[in-house]
Amino acid sequence: MFGIGARFGLLLIAAAVLFAAHRTHKSSKKSAKNVAVVMSFLAGLAFLATFVGDWMQSASWLGGLGVAALIVCACIIAVDWFIDKKPDKPAFWAAFALGFAIVLGAANIDQAGRQIQDGGREVTSQLSQMGK
Repeated sequence: MFGIGARFGLLLIAAAVLFAAHRTHKSSKKSAKNVAVVMSFLAGLAFLATFVGDWMQSASWLGGLGVAALIVCACIIAVDWFIDKKPDKPAFWAAFALGFAIVLGAANIDQAGRQIQDGGREVTSQLSQMGK
């Protein structure tokens, strides 16, 4: 997709956006914190297009971690931003990781669902054997 020079340049841009978002998030204004969370998400998307994102997407063991991260990130953002109406540090970092979590987690949700079903069948089997 991009050459190594372009990916390194994008890494620098992503780091700069994340730095600016982090500084903006330190503001006491709620609107600044909201903007910072969006900037953090954009920085995470930019990191995804660098060699860091390529490495993470190629690591097959990260599938389950991606599903777990997707659940955690979505819950943190939903609670902090939509329920508490105060996007604090966990929401900031969850927004940053959300892009990775979506890419890694969404690709592995089917597999995780099958594993959960297998676990449910095993529990049902054990319970039925206990009743005999």
